[in-house]
Amino acid sequence: MTSTEVAPGTANAGSAYVMNKNLGFLAMIISATGMGMVGFFARGAIAGLSPEIKQYMGGVLAFGRMATGLIGFIVILLVTKRWAAFRASRLSFAVIMGGVCIGTSLSLYITSTLLTSIANAVFLIYTGPLFCTLLARIFRKEKISLSNGIFLVLVFVGMLFTIEVLKFSGGSFQFGFDSSASTPEFPSKALGDLLGLLSGVFYGLALFFYGYRTDMNSDIRGTWNFLWAAVATGVITIMLRPQVSALTPTNWTWASGLFLFAGLIALGFLVIAGRNLPAVEMSCISYWECVVALLFGTFFFKEAMTFAAAIGGLLIIAGGVGPIIVEFFVKRRALPKAEEHWQEGEPIR
Repeated sequence: MTSTEVAPGTANAGSAYVMNKNLGFLAMIISATGMGMVGFFARGAIAGLSPEIKQYMGGVLAFGRMATGLIGFIVILLVTKRWAAFRASRLSFAVIMGGVCIGTSLSLYITSTLLTSIANAVFLIYTGPLFCTLLARIFRKEKISLSNGIFLVLVFVGMLFTIEVLKFSGGSFQFGFDSSASTPEFPSKALGDLLGLLSGVFYGLALFFYGYRTDMNSDIRGTWNFLWAAVATGVITIMLRPQVSALTPTNWTWASGLFLFAGLIALGFLVIAGRNLPAVEMSCISYWECVVALLFGTFFFKEAMTFAAAIGGLLIIAGGVGPIIVEFFVKRRALPKAEEHWQEGEPIR
């Protein structure tokens, strides 16, 4: 049975787009998985480059992600014969800013994964959903149910454990995040952490803007999204003036994987999720990316999987799948009541 909900902020119920929440859950999981692979592909794309060169490559890789997504969506529009519908669509401030913000966020995030640990980078970008939820509550009046509030807190606490901001040591809990510390592996860790935090701010803005213009079909919205994101990352690339000639064929092969899996697939499904899920539920499920990134960091780059990180991962998974489980059981309870009223000839309210 399809789970639906009227999108917030619409003019009237008769013309409102009805959210397909099952589709939204699936799309968000796929998107978060692809996003979790960013650090894996990005590090391969800059392998062998000097530190002075690689720290400026984030814009190039982000532009490639957006350009690949844009080409893919244009092909989809042409194959499905919806190019005319795209040209006739009404562009708005929210659509433009959604693309600009996600492009800026991912450019900063990629650079962050190159300068600090993948765990730190993914935590800092995931301050974004918290900003999004707050903005949605203030400007769109989206309500935060008790269960969704609990799940959001659960995944946030899980993230604190994951990067050991919160940990259990010496018989007591300790809290602290040292953003100034550098290591032999990450000499520019402080800069990487700062860029990661900025990526979280822009990510939250992007998620917030995705909640508007739900009247626009996903393929059309995705095309506009990639177009404006490509513009934003292109401007960033021009400003940074990276040495693209330093990239080898092997580097470009890794970059191509980033463009496809973490670009077209991940961001394309993010647009679908934004049209079919309220901000709070998107925030919860999106934390699955953190688990994916942590696993790749552990198995491929030998970043240590501590006890605290393992506990954090479990909390993130629990918080991410929690809304799906609640939705499933709520619908199962509602179905017999609806059938009973129908058989008795009573109107279903």
